[in-house]
Amino acid sequence: MLTTLKDMLTDWNARYSERAKLQHAYLVASVISIIAAGLVGLLNYDASRVILRVCFIAIGIFLANAIAWALLYGLLIDKIPRRSNGRKHS
Repeated sequence: MLTTLKDMLTDWNARYSERAKLQHAYLVASVISIIAAGLVGLLNYDASRVILRVCFIAIGIFLANAIAWALLYGLLIDKIPRRSNGRKHS
């Protein structure tokens, strides 16, 4: 099981860019925070509300980041021509 997890993480690391990995980290942190808030809510309602606020802020950051990158790529980066480095490949 440990080798399977290691293989999955290696594949994930090779497949996605740094920006996508950051987006995945925001989502995982948000899901873990929601679960933690639910468990803490069994003992302390006010503390669970604080954790949920932090979680919703992280989800907001995730959405703002996703929209900003989609607009940046869709409107600007895809329209810029690629520059060659002047070398000829043999």
